[in-house]
Amino acid sequence: MARVPYVSRDELDAEGQQVYDQIAADRGRTEVGLQFRALLNSPKAAGHLTSVGATLRFNSSIPEGLKELAISTTGREWDSDIIWTAHSTLAAKGGISDASLESVRTRKDPESLTDDEATVTRFVHELLQDKKVSDDTFATAQDLLRVQGVVDLSLIVSYYSALALAQIALDLGMEPGRVSTL
Repeated sequence: MARVPYVSRDELDAEGQQVYDQIAADRGRTEVGLQFRALLNSPKAAGHLTSVGATLRFNSSIPEGLKELAISTTGREWDSDIIWTAHSTLAAKGGISDASLESVRTRKDPESLTDDEATVTRFVHELLQDKKVSDDTFATAQDLLRVQGVVDLSLIVSYYSALALAQIALDLGMEPGRVSTL
C-alpha cells in the first residue's frame, strides 16, 4: 500500500486539475495512472516532472527500440516492476529481441545484444552502477546517437531514475490487475 494517497482529479484545485489533464493528455489517456496520482500530492512538481518525461518519451531523437531499451534497463537497475513491465513490452514492439530483453532482466552476459543495444545498456549501467560514464562508452554512444541523442539518453536515465526513486520512497505498487514481468 502506498505511503501517500492517490489523488483523484476531483480532489485537486483548478490548477491541479490542469496538471492532471496534461499528464493524461501527454499519455493519450483520460485517466492518470496510480504512480502519477501519488505524485499529484505535489501538483506543480508533478506537472514539471511529467512534462519532462513526456518530452523525452514521445519526442526523443533516439530510435524507439533503443529508447525503450534504455528505459527498461534503467527500470531494471532500480528493480522497478512498474517501469520494467510497461517499457520492456514497448521495447519489444520497437524491435528489441526477447533474448536481449531477457539478458537485461536477468543481468546475464549480454551476448544476445546487438552492438547498438550493448552501447545503450553499457551507458545506462555505467551511469547508474559506476556513477560515471567512461570516455569510450560516451564516444561510442555519441557516435551512435549524435549529440542530442546522448543528451536525451542521459536525461532518460535521469528521469526514469527519479520515477523509480519516488516509487521506492512512496512504496508505490503496480496498477490493479497488472502483473510484474520483472
